Amino acid sequence: MNSQFPDFKNDMDKIPVPTEKLDTIILNTIYENRNKKSKKKIAFYSLSAAVVGFGLFIGSASYSPTLAKIASNIPIIGTFFNNANDEGLRIAGKKGLTQVVNQTAKDNGITLTLNEIFYDGTRLTFGFTQESLLPTGRIERPTIEVNGKEINFSSGYSGEFVTPQKYKMIMDITPTEELPEEFDMKMRIDSFGLIPGKWEFSVPVKQSNEVIVIRPQEVKTIEGAEVEISSLKIGPAGTDLNVKVVKDRGNNKLDPFSLNFYVIDENGHVLDSLTGSGSGEVENGKEVTALQSLYSPLKEGIQKVKVVPYTIPMTGTDWEEVTVSLDKQSLPFILDQGEFGKVLITDITYQNDRMVLYFDVQSDSIVDNMLSRNSIWLEDATGKSLVVAPERIKGNSFKAEFPTGKKKGLLIKTMKYPKLIMYEQFEIDIP
Repeated sequence: MNSQFPDFKNDMDKIPVPTEKLDTIILNTIYENRNKKSKKKIAFYSLSAAVVGFGLFIGSASYSPTLAKIASNIPIIGTFFNNANDEGLRIAGKKGLTQVVNQTAKDNGITLTLNEIFYDGTRLTFGFTQESLLPTGRIERPTIEVNGKEINFSSGYSGEFVTPQKYKMIMDITPTEELPEEFDMKMRIDSFGLIPGKWEFSVPVKQSNEVIVIRPQEVKTIEGAEVEISSLKIGPAGTDLNVKVVKDRGNNKLDPFSLNFYVIDENGHVLDSLTGSGSGEVENGKEVTALQSLYSPLKEGIQKVKVVPYTIPMTGTDWEEVTVSLDKQSLPFILDQGEFGKVLITDITYQNDRMVLYFDVQSDSIVDNMLSRNSIWLEDATGKSLVVAPERIKGNSFKAEFPTGKKKGLLIKTMKYPKLIMYEQFEIDIP
């Protein structure tokens, strides 16, 4: 019986274990996911589950080429989006609302697999795995056909290295026109950086039916322009807001593309903005602009939301930078953000590999949970800027975890930001 199996002892004696490279991959993954507490937990739990569930097997595979080959062919349990940083995609993956595709295209030493698709009317998202022996450039913008017709769209990308040769990537597509509930899609990618080739995929796409579409058809006048919410689509993976702006061609009071919106539910929870796009044309002497914004999902049971339009004033001058040294700085202390408000630093804790900053924002212009309109950051003794997305704890209290274990020479920085201009809000009932 023993003769039927490979000699694992000899394999273990001969095969070196690339521990340094594995350590680098793990550390990079942890640091990349440290922007939010929820992201950090997901990365940690995923890694722990893999070690506990497959530790013995992976250990053997590291030493045995035979087992390593077997391991490489075993699919990862769960769906592609289950551990995504994007809350909406995690929900869609865990609810089984995605389409598993697993189509592969190869050219010029690059293997690209379209693993999974999610489409629910609020977003169209693709999950890819790219494999190559050598590093490649960024994937170029694809050509996409829907039912034989090429579509226009904006796109966004995010990803991480699973191994030095394997890259896991998520691509979000925002079409300029509404797509049908079902369609045949063809996608072609012509290059990765400077490496040309042809990677093609063809797959039928079907919309998830767990989407509520609301068309308020309410119009408000902002700086002489008519602003209408065309639709609000609420799905498990996101909240899609479509706005139509109509104004006279001679009206220079409002640039439609400078108009922003934040969405807040009846419990005071603000949705995070994920993507945004816009397009415009002239119709009957009027400038007509279509704006589309994707936000994080609404919580279950929400019955009403407010959509608040706002703009960021253009002052014509550079914003003034504010710097405070943390050396011998007593707590609490204030960061002055000008017209926007103030930040009260309440506590600072130092751990082995990070510094945690706790603070309260004293402002009525907070439009998301990541403080994208009034950010603060850290600068170390070498002049390197450390920028992370903070986590809202409760109300206007936040914390930010910076990847540094150093205590000396740290500077906390911000700007004196202008106060946002808020306009009359829309109130929308959720059926």
